Amino acid sequence: MRTSLALGLVFAAGCGNAASTPDGGTMPPDASPGEAALRDRASADAGHESGGGLDAGRRSFTFHPTPIPASAPELPDPLRGQYLWLGTPAYPGAWPDVDAYQRWNWAQLEPSKGAYQWKLIDDQIAAATARQGRFGMRFMALCQGCADHMYKGANTSIPDDLADVVNPLIGSAPGDSSLYLIPDWNSDAYFTRLQALLTAIAARYHDDPHFAWVDVSSYGNWGEMHLYPFTQPGGPYDTSTQKPITDANAQKLVAMNATAFANKLLVVNCEQTAALSAAVASTSPPIGLRVDCLGSDDLAGGATAIMGATGAIDRWKTAPFLTEWCQTNLGSSGADLFVQGEAQVRQYHVSMLSSGNFQSQPTAGAEATAFRQANVEAGYRLRASDVVVGVAPGDAHVDVAISWVNDNVAPTYLAWSVVVGFKGASTVEVPLTVDLRKVLPGAPLTDDETVALPRALAAGTYEVYLRVDDVQKVSPPMQLAMNGRQTSGEYSLGSMTLP
Repeated sequence: MRTSLALGLVFAAGCGNAASTPDGGTMPPDASPGEAALRDRASADAGHESGGGLDAGRRSFTFHPTPIPASAPELPDPLRGQYLWLGTPAYPGAWPDVDAYQRWNWAQLEPSKGAYQWKLIDDQIAAATARQGRFGMRFMALCQGCADHMYKGANTSIPDDLADVVNPLIGSAPGDSSLYLIPDWNSDAYFTRLQALLTAIAARYHDDPHFAWVDVSSYGNWGEMHLYPFTQPGGPYDTSTQKPITDANAQKLVAMNATAFANKLLVVNCEQTAALSAAVASTSPPIGLRVDCLGSDDLAGGATAIMGATGAIDRWKTAPFLTEWCQTNLGSSGADLFVQGEAQVRQYHVSMLSSGNFQSQPTAGAEATAFRQANVEAGYRLRASDVVVGVAPGDAHVDVAISWVNDNVAPTYLAWSVVVGFKGASTVEVPLTVDLRKVLPGAPLTDDETVALPRALAAGTYEVYLRVDDVQKVSPPMQLAMNGRQTSGEYSLGSMTLP
């Protein structure tokens, strides 16, 4: 195994703090755990090579990029922070949203059997492509206040030919005089058509990375995996033999979505216990969580559901937690929606939250501060705290040790390629193997690799840089929370000179 970071060290100043030499000098008292780990490795290597060997001519260069504080302008990275919700513009208006989310009534996507209206989704993907962002969706079979047409005098969200065969329940929710058509959620006919629609969507967009995430769809009011308020006393279920979805069918629904969208990110609303448990148990793909009432007491029941499902509270480590704001705090605490919502972003490790749905905008004071903070801290915020490069003139291998830090509340769930480059008379760069999805908040990850360069580095002075590329080639290079970004998306770390 190649050793590195050894004798005769030369060091350079990085972007911000001066570099340190890992050859026996005293580390500063505020050295990070990652920096200390790099130093330990360097010291061990130096001892190994002190007798002179093949690597005795290697040089080590240490860089300490300067972090960007959270108070600086927002870093627009994909699948984190605020997303464009149901066509609602970014808030505040200049906020750099790159991702969007839309949901439709089932009948809008499929007015009749097999007559799919792909333009609805295609237009969203085109807009996402123009933003260099991504898109997520849900479709609904019941949408109180937002059904798209009438069927036999009732508001309905499903195709009429499907309503004909799914033994629909027609009734009003308590406090709402409007009639709604509610499909029999346990009907074989319902599941057959649902399977066909899921399969058709998945087949069409399987290879399009702009189509990024999907809600486990098609059960409950607003597609939220619950039937409130239709199941309240006085509602249509009181006098009907029809029942809400069974636990077995809720689990079947999760499995159908997981199979259809195995290469997408999936989330499930938390209100149906069996569906939530099935989602959390899924590892291929891991299914994340969704709660549509950020800022309300107990997430309007979502928090209780999460705490009651084994493993759900830690699901954020492998799959995202997506939310949208409540219109108001539905609970009795009197807590401010945005102040409480910001605390919930941290508590539940939320990745994304909506640009709208709140009844009044947080324009000033503690509300505005909390709203901005919630958007800034949601998801990931990655940076390299320490970078050590070990190299010898004429050698086609380079040692790279980077300590990665996540200053936010959740990891990234996308695949990224970390590239280290050396720009001199010519440019040489090489990808590393580190998986940035493993960089969790509060747990720095030190990646230590020896990699082969396309060609050896000749004597001379080089600018050393990092770049983090989107493997799916949808988004620009990642915005790291550190100074030194160039227009190309590279982060200049400083220079090194090889004799």
